Amino acid sequence: AIQQLLAHERATVHLFGAACPSVVNITHMRAMQNFYTLDIHRMAVGQGSGFIWDKAGHVVTNYHVIKGAAEVKVTLFDHSSCTARVVGSDPAKDIAVLKLALPRSRLDPLQPVTLGSSDALKVGQSVYALGNPFGLDHTLTQGIVSGLGRELSSGLSAIKGVIQTDCAINPGV
Repeated sequence: AIQQLLAHERATVHLFGAACPSVVNITHMRAMQNFYTLDIHRMAVGQGSGFIWDKAGHVVTNYHVIKGAAEVKVTLFDHSSCTARVVGSDPAKDIAVLKLALPRSRLDPLQPVTLGSSDALKVGQSVYALGNPFGLDHTLTQGIVSGLGRELSSGLSAIKGVIQTDCAINPGV
């Protein structure tokens, strides 16, 4: 039982349980034509994770997860799915914002992620990565902050102020 865990393990288990309802799986759908029958089928061609930003149904994910998608499907914590449309993106920073196609009655129960601040972050502090990259279930990895204020080159531009961690992060497919 949870009482038998060490204090830091109980805190991690609690963090995971509290944050999971905010984490979603995102499936990148594309119409593809069968070479032999010429039938058009919608196929999943990529997956990744995202998180609920607000009760209006905005979801934040990585741009590479939805790049080139004809349709985006989001699977919520309760295993229900809906479509979403891209309402904003910055490919150079690998970020995208989606809007869930849900009626108000389905938006109200959404649990937006609890935001923190990186202002006082120190190298050596514990960090956690939660996701649902393959739609199987939620995952959790743990690491430490290994660097602050890094610059990450992303082609023609750079992302400044990056927090470097040694936390294993599954890139999805």
